[in-house]
Amino acid sequence: MIFGLPELDGEDIGVKVDEVYHSMSVRVPATIDCYRVGKKQEGKTRPIRLECQNRSDVEYALLHSKRLKYSERHSRVYLSPDRSKEQRLQHSTLVREMKELISTNPTKHYYIRNNKVCSADKP
Repeated sequence: MIFGLPELDGEDIGVKVDEVYHSMSVRVPATIDCYRVGKKQEGKTRPIRLECQNRSDVEYALLHSKRLKYSERHSRVYLSPDRSKEQRLQHSTLVREMKELISTNPTKHYYIRNNKVCSADKP
């Protein structure tokens, strides 16, 4: 899933996805399909669901998605795995828990790994 990519009338989503991958300096994967998800609403940007042929391409893109924050054009675009409803609920619970920990102890760095909230000392 690609979030934060501006939506225009008559856009070519494939070209936009290619630009995102080039911003990450990652080869463009062989895709099955890519399309916007949800109903179009004024003032809102719908996410793009990208179906790749290989799971390894998805994992590789997610691994290198941090590079987008250094891109001028795509600094507000981020990638996320496509999650089921149960997975989304579980992840949102973990994010909520992580935010509570950050507010109580801001001297540590918190992150989510393997469905757990982990911490490390800030450098």
